[in-house]
Amino acid sequence: MQSITEAELTRALERTLVRKGKLPESDARATARMVLGYFGADGTVLDNKLSSEDRDRFYQLEEEGLLTSEEEDATVSRGKTWRIHYWLLRKGRIRDVGQAGDAPPPDEAEAMYKSINEADWKRDVPPPPGR
Repeated sequence: MQSITEAELTRALERTLVRKGKLPESDARATARMVLGYFGADGTVLDNKLSSEDRDRFYQLEEEGLLTSEEEDATVSRGKTWRIHYWLLRKGRIRDVGQAGDAPPPDEAEAMYKSINEADWKRDVPPPPGR
């Protein structure tokens, strides 16, 4: 499958993490650039290459289905086993989410609150006596 572009990943981030309020819109492009910087032309990246801050972001992307992780056991000298954890781009999911019209529906509660106009939020209740 063809490589994911920065624009595709940015759109997917805007339609997942930004829409849910987990990522400021101004950070979407920088986050896409950071993620693709780790992956390069590959579809996988070793977990131990990530900074702890970037790893936290990768876990958020995994929650949204844009990344997935896998583990593999490798036998090293003297029969010792090491577990290798790595991340994979879910290119098909990123493209699906990034396509116009395929965005997940907005949260119903959020839509309800946004539909209430500003005047309805204000109360004109006098303070209790004695204050």
